[in-house]
Amino acid sequence: MAIKDLKLREAKPSDRPHLLLWDTPNDLELRQLAYRENAECISYRTHLLNRIAPQSSPFLALHMRLDRELNSIKAICAETNKPLVILKDLDRLITYLHVQLDSPITLFWQNLFNTRHLESILWILLPSKLTPPKWDESRIQRI
Repeated sequence: MAIKDLKLREAKPSDRPHLLLWDTPNDLELRQLAYRENAECISYRTHLLNRIAPQSSPFLALHMRLDRELNSIKAICAETNKPLVILKDLDRLITYLHVQLDSPITLFWQNLFNTRHLESILWILLPSKLTPPKWDESRIQRI
């Protein structure tokens, strides 16, 4: 699908996360998409760095705090004044979860998929290789 043909605001259900699979996004196209869709483009990585105090612990141990990470995604949707959020850089967390011993990645995907009552439409930008195996195709757009 061409970027100009995307209609992210028409996502149904609007209170649950959706995936935008895009292998080679560039900043200009992403900014144009966000502008056209009246969306806020937020970096998970930057959001994580802003909420983690470096003095609190030398290790993040994100795999042990999946609820906190899921809650932070909900908070991102609640804290914006835009009707739509494009969340980029979540591939950092997913890659981190994949390499953990006894990886909780399946639990993460299941909990993310079942997340409800988001205050903004959420599109998670991911490379296609990280597509979860059991994600509903009706909640996926591919570029």
